[in-house]
Amino acid sequence: MTEQLIRHIQQLLPDFIPPREEMRSLFRTRSVKKEELLLEEAMLCNDIYFVNRGCLYLFYNYNNRKEVIHFALENWWLTDYKTFGDENPSVYAIAAVEDSEITSISRKDYEQLLLHVPMMALYFNKIHERAYGAALFKQKTYATLSKEDFYRYFSTTYPAFLQRVPDALFASYMGVSTEQLIAIRQALIS
Repeated sequence: MTEQLIRHIQQLLPDFIPPREEMRSLFRTRSVKKEELLLEEAMLCNDIYFVNRGCLYLFYNYNNRKEVIHFALENWWLTDYKTFGDENPSVYAIAAVEDSEITSISRKDYEQLLLHVPMMALYFNKIHERAYGAALFKQKTYATLSKEDFYRYFSTTYPAFLQRVPDALFASYMGVSTEQLIAIRQALIS
């Protein structure tokens, strides 16, 4: 468990002082290399990941192509929410976009945490509300904006993010080819 995670908990729950010693043994922190898989499709999804440093992405393979669903930067949590709770094989995979440091908690330890530190249920509820809201917002922007406007939105709202994510991954997230993404970018620059 990292100080960054403690700060993030306190940012969302300012009046809560996390019981560090009680929680410390439930979390594991490690470094992962660029493109290292944390979860493969069809594996059991036993962990949820907090990004201390770096970037992760959630995807599935279709026709020999990675179809990117979501990214997680610093202070974001990521898992295959479809299967994290039901112990079915995962429908998504998770990998690192870049060398990263993550803190994870297993499903078993997550349940123990929520039983023994009930305020953490409120914290994770806030996390899940944000994640769901972001997913819904992506659906709306994806459905209502042209690809050019979708890219413009990201380039003005998250310019540093676009510098960190390879074109092929962001193109997949947008639902275009890498060549189309490059053409969109060049048209917006001109």
